[in-house]
Amino acid sequence: MTTEPVAGTRGAVTCRCCGSGPVTYVGRKRGKFLVRDFDFWRCPACDYMFVEPFSGYAVYDKAYYEGRGADPCVDYESEHRDYRSTDRMMEFDDLWRIASGFIEDNIPEGAVEWLDFGCGAGGLLRYLTDKGAFESGGGRWPIRVAGSDVGAYAERLRVADGLRILGIEQLASEPAGSYDVVSMIEVVEHIEFPDPVFALAARLLKPGGLLLLTTGNLSGPVPRMRGLGYAYVIPEVHVGYFTPRALETSYARHGLRPVSFRYDGVVRFKVLKTLRTSGKQRIARMAMALPLVVRAFDGLFGTSRMPCAVKPR
Repeated sequence: MTTEPVAGTRGAVTCRCCGSGPVTYVGRKRGKFLVRDFDFWRCPACDYMFVEPFSGYAVYDKAYYEGRGADPCVDYESEHRDYRSTDRMMEFDDLWRIASGFIEDNIPEGAVEWLDFGCGAGGLLRYLTDKGAFESGGGRWPIRVAGSDVGAYAERLRVADGLRILGIEQLASEPAGSYDVVSMIEVVEHIEFPDPVFALAARLLKPGGLLLLTTGNLSGPVPRMRGLGYAYVIPEVHVGYFTPRALETSYARHGLRPVSFRYDGVVRFKVLKTLRTSGKQRIARMAMALPLVVRAFDGLFGTSRMPCAVKPR
């Protein structure tokens, strides 16, 4: 791996997120799944870092979703079989807690329309379907869910599982203001040009709607210390990297207002999924039963510093 910085900028390439230039060279890292060198560039204007060359979406094959591809932390097959038996329940419960609090303070009329963009193996869609409705103060708001993905599970979710899965063309034709919640859980780091995705979310959200987004924070203490050696930096699949400023800049371009939440289960899941042995996972579960330990991990990786967004009324 080569991480030495290079003086100067590259004027021929513009930022893949905000479109401005020039961009600054960060360093080089050799891929493990695709054995080749990848260059990293940062945009001074919006703080977004991206990878060249873009490896394409063909890496998201059956092997990838079974944890035999470029990201060994992925285990979508287990999630598809039974999401309740996986550690993602920690993440799902946390997202439900956050969304419930938001819905309670911003009560919609009728059903809550929820789009999970990048729905993967459909675990969150099934979780929401099983929950059925938000309930607060004697009121009940049914949830209607839809998902979108281009991965290997999209057709299975649509045909075998009977879920409403929309392609990109279908999303583009959805009426503006269709959804109360749009979730993008660990999605935007996989997308070559993320700005159109933020634009899509802003268009599809109802006024007052919530963009519930999680992604790695490249400005946390551990990522800053590790640089391109940080384990999250997988150039074959994580092709774009955000900081709080990069997200806030992206939101502002599309009229979205940043809003922050304190994560708990999301932090626990992020830690556990990186541990590959049952012994390490068991110790981590015991440690993270203590709220102070969760807060320590949250601070080290900057998870809760990454804002979600609200579409102003």
